[in-house]
Amino acid sequence: MKNFSLGGLAMVVGGALLVIVNAVFTPMLDTTVPSPEMMASTVYVWRLGLASLAVFLLMVGSVGVHAHQSNHTGLFGKLAFGLAFLGSAFLFAHEWGQVFFIHSVALAAPDALQAMEDAPGLNAYDLEAMIVLGTFTLGWILFAVSMLLAKAFARPGPVLVIAGFFAIPLFSALTSPVWGGVLGNAVLGSGFILLGRELKRN
Repeated sequence: MKNFSLGGLAMVVGGALLVIVNAVFTPMLDTTVPSPEMMASTVYVWRLGLASLAVFLLMVGSVGVHAHQSNHTGLFGKLAFGLAFLGSAFLFAHEWGQVFFIHSVALAAPDALQAMEDAPGLNAYDLEAMIVLGTFTLGWILFAVSMLLAKAFARPGPVLVIAGFFAIPLFSALTSPVWGGVLGNAVLGSGFILLGRELKRN
């Protein structure tokens, strides 16, 4: 019997970090100051560093999830896993780059960063962020759907993952972007934690 404890642990810790980052560090960001000043802050580095680690752990955990249900899913499950893994890799690279590049630019050349943000229309950085978030979101939603179809995991985990991605914009519209992120990611992180705990037991 395969041992999925490492993948399960990665998923649990990744989900927990997702909740902590958005409940603790995101509200600490001072959004009243210009973006370069916020990106130059220590809180920004901690927030993005922990978020990068969370996404990396979810990427590792997704391999264990796929391996656990691979005998119960077909082509759709394999494609969904591939998209979720790719989206996680994209998001990890995006946030890792913000820690070491955007933060450095904010410190050394804040005017250049502000000029990029003030430029009309979409720039390459905006387009990259849209591709990253779209791939990550769609990939994990489809992957969670494949878990429900395969019936290799109890329903609450994948259902909470799907609900979390819809809860973030919904709660943001009903409350604020900060509280929407806090509440929505609490739902999403809980789904990852449940999946990880179940994977650890196999």
